[in-house]
Amino acid sequence: MKEYFGLKNDIRIIVNVGGFSKNQFLDSNTKSLLYSRLENSLDQIDTSGVQLLPQTMPPFPWHFGGQSFHNLFVLHEEIVNFCEQRGMSICLDVSHSKLACTYSNTSFYRFCEAVAPYTSHIHIADSKGNNEEGLQINEGEIDFNFLSKTLNSLCPKASFIPEVWQGHENNGEGFWKALERLENSLNPTDLLKG
Repeated sequence: MKEYFGLKNDIRIIVNVGGFSKNQFLDSNTKSLLYSRLENSLDQIDTSGVQLLPQTMPPFPWHFGGQSFHNLFVLHEEIVNFCEQRGMSICLDVSHSKLACTYSNTSFYRFCEAVAPYTSHIHIADSKGNNEEGLQINEGEIDFNFLSKTLNSLCPKASFIPEVWQGHENNGEGFWKALERLENSLNPTDLLKG
């Protein structure tokens, strides 16, 4: 891929590492087992030239077959612990993480402050409540002005992309609209600088 696209840096690959359950959230012992399995799997992968970035997840993701309960990469304490132990970075999905914080009644902005130093890539979309993800920018509950200052300060080199639901339709109309709204709502020196 590096040769095909003329890249010099490691290729960033966003990974959903699994860890969902069908009927309820898993207890902490079972989650620890799943994190151990993940580490074992990562130890078996040759990541030369690649930066694997586990994605932060919402509490109630939609998969083929319906809605599930997600257990891994949902809580900032677990994410920070994993990154520190493995020396890995993540993909911060702001929409997913806002849903998780709303569900757990914790501060989304403290979440971002905690995980931003371990963030190499960002998926940007708005969200509402604990279940509405991928909303268009400024159509949910995220304060993008505040968020941009936090991310610019703590992960200024992170790449980003809008990840608005169905944003690819009509030649990417939703993505272009998201970029326009981000540009209009952010300081030029904030997140869009990179």
